Amino acid sequence: MSASEPAIRVSYAKTVVATIKQSPTPERDALLARLDVELRTHIRESSLLDWMAASEFVKLPELVLEVLGTARARAFWRSNLLVSLERTLLSPLRLGAIALYGESPGSLLRMAPQAWQLVSRNGGKCSFSFEPPGPFTLMFKQLPPELRTPGMLQLWAGGSESCIELLKFSGRAEAELDARDPSTAVIRVHWLPR
Repeated sequence: MSASEPAIRVSYAKTVVATIKQSPTPERDALLARLDVELRTHIRESSLLDWMAASEFVKLPELVLEVLGTARARAFWRSNLLVSLERTLLSPLRLGAIALYGESPGSLLRMAPQAWQLVSRNGGKCSFSFEPPGPFTLMFKQLPPELRTPGMLQLWAGGSESCIELLKFSGRAEAELDARDPSTAVIRVHWLPR
C-alpha cells in the first residue's frame, strides 16, 4: 500500500471485529460466516496503529449492511462507536468535548473531524456546522471513491446516533451522498432537548 492510498487505522477495524464478536448470536454467526478469512487474519495480525487500505476496510461496513439490513446495521454502528468512545484512541476526545462544550450530542459530534483525522489517511476531510434549531451537519468532503458506499453512510449515521444515545437524548441521523458532489457525504443529526 502506498502512502498516498486512502487508508484506515487497523485499530478501527479491530473494534469492528470485536463488535461483531459481541453481537447477539444469530447476527454474530451470520457476520462471522461471511467475513473474509484473509481480511480477518490481516486485522488480527496487524498492530493497532498500522494502516490498512480503505478498499479493504470498507468490506466491513458493506458486510454489516448486506447481512443485517439498514436498521440493524445502524444499531450495529451505534454499538460500535459507543465502545470506541471508551477506548484509548477516542476517549480523550470524548472527555475533552464534554468538558469544553457540555453534555450535548453536538459536543461529541464536534470531535468528528479530529476523530476522522486519527482513523483515516487520504480519506477526505470532515467538518461540521450547526445553527440551532436546525440539524447538526457533518460533511465528509473529497471522499475517495472507495469510501462512497452505502455501508459507510450507515457507519457514519449510526456513529452519529451513538453520540445521541451516550448522552441519553432522543434523535436520529440521516446520511446521504450529496447529489451535486458525490465525493461529499452529508450526515444530518437531529435530537430533542431533554
